[in-house]
Formats: sequence, structure tokens, C-alpha cells
Amino acid sequence: MKKSFVLSCLATTLLSMAILNAHASCGSTFCSVNTHWDTQGMVNDGLRVDLRYTYARADTPRVGTNKVTNDPALAAPGDEVENLRTVNQSLNIDFDYAIDHQWNIAVDVPLVMRDHAHTIAPDTVEQRKFTELGDIRVAGSYKFGRTDHATGSGLRFGLKLPTGRTNWELVPGAGQAERSLQPGTGSTDAILGIYHHEGVANTPWGWFVSGQVQTALTSHDGYRPGNTVNLDAGASYILGPSVTGLLQLNAQFNERDSGVNANPHSGGRSISLGPGLGIAVAPQTKLYGLVQLPIYQYANPDPAGGPSGLLTAPWSLSLGISQMF
Repeated sequence: MKKSFVLSCLATTLLSMAILNAHASCGSTFCSVNTHWDTQGMVNDGLRVDLRYTYARADTPRVGTNKVTNDPALAAPGDEVENLRTVNQSLNIDFDYAIDHQWNIAVDVPLVMRDHAHTIAPDTVEQRKFTELGDIRVAGSYKFGRTDHATGSGLRFGLKLPTGRTNWELVPGAGQAERSLQPGTGSTDAILGIYHHEGVANTPWGWFVSGQVQTALTSHDGYRPGNTVNLDAGASYILGPSVTGLLQLNAQFNERDSGVNANPHSGGRSISLGPGLGIAVAPQTKLYGLVQLPIYQYANPDPAGGPSGLLTAPWSLSLGISQMF
């Protein structure tokens, strides 16, 4: 049971922590593709409800691997300069139902909280925030063969639905804000992943590897988000009767967005290290927390050759509580 808890906590926090990316010029630094429905067949038969808070502040412009300064003094009057910050927060509630030891189905409902500020050259600051429903995800997972909770392999598959709105205005009356800032993408996306997890026999150790692809099946209003690939590996160690140490390595690759309303200055890749803890506060209740620290970040350069950089986040935090019923 301890190994089941260890790996379950690790799996449920793993992919949801892949959030330090340079996916957009000024918008979301969250990769909200993978959330707590990814239990990897580890939960007991029945329902698990998970509530998770995630925070990332994107305030570091980057071109390639280099940090840069987006200086309004170098821009033409009236140009938008992403020189300040985008604070991204989300509150996700996940409903994960294990039909049996092989089949799971889950729904992830995100509340997106975003606060963005930039400068209109030379010295006009525009700033606004919102709290909105984001794009809901519905997914299933299938575990191959074994019914052993501590070891197994399987598939994940699902859809991201276009439930978040795409017409939010940074400046009221001025038309919709950049698409990367919106609560939703407007697209329906396919999700496909594979995983393996294993508890090392007669030791407090457990480990896993996982990979996942998300690709847009549709576009909306001249915008199609770029494909996203996540590759992850992690280990866990039982520190005490109710405390588990977690460590994971997350690699993420984002293609440029496309379409007439897409910002070509988008996309990138990152590798991040995420230490954390899982704590069992009751037989059916678990708390967890992780900090993610990038060890490599690459933001796609402006294809037009401009010097401005994408806003990236130097760290992120995720805290959650999971309850079995």
C-alpha cells in the first residue's frame, strides 16, 4: 500500500508540473495538458477527487537560451513590448474514476487566473487580470495485463475540449487579446500517452517513465496551437510512515502556433527538475507539493529576426490534496 501511495502521488503530480515552457510570447506558461487523471492505473477501484493549485510567474524574456531585455526605448511608438510579466495561476479539480484495475476515466476542470502587464512604447503600461473557466480535459487510461498496483505499463488517451473562451480583451473595447493570453485555445486536441511505473521489491524506492503527445484536431478563428510533447522520468523514496520524497525530470517540446491570428514568436523547449513531498494525512487523504526548477530553457527566436524575447518563468509551484472515496 505504501508503494501504491508513493507512485500514485508521483504520477499524479508528474505531468501536471511540466509548466515552465516558452509556449507563447506573453500568455500561458502552463502546460495544462497533463493533470491528475494520469494516475497510471494506481488507484483503488472507485472515485478519487483531487484539488490542485499551480503558480508560475513569467517575467524573464528569452531568445534561444539567452536572457534578454525587451526595452520599450528600442521599439517604435505604439508597439507592444512584452517587458513586464504574466502571472499564471490555476485551480484544477479532477474527478478520476477507476472502473477496475485496468481502466480509468477522468475529467479535469481548470479555473485559470491570469494577470498580464506589458508596455506600449514608449511608456504606457497596460495591465489586466481575469479568472475564467479554462479548457476541460476528458481522458481514459488502460493498464496492460497485471493487476499489481506497484508495477505496470499502459496507455492514456483523451481530448482537450474548447470550453475556455477566446475573446477576452486586455483593453476593454480594443478587441480580443493575443490568443496565447486567452482562457482557452478554441481547439479540440487529441491526447495520447504511454507510461511504465515500478516499485523496487523490498526497498523504499519506486520509479516511472512517461511520454505524452497533444495535437490540435481543429483550429479556431485563424489560430491553431502547436503540438506539445512531454517526456518524463521520476523516482520516489519512502521517508517515513506517511511521508514520501519525490524527484522528477521533465522535458517539454512546443511547436510554434500557426494561423493568421497566431503569434509566430512562440514555441520552445525546456528541461526541468522537480523535487517534492507527498504526505498521507489520513488513510484516504494525501497532500503533495512540488517546486519545478528549469535546468534548460529555449525560446524560439522571432522568425522575422527581431531582438525581443518570450516571457519565461524561472520556477513554479504546485500544491494539492487528493481524496479517495
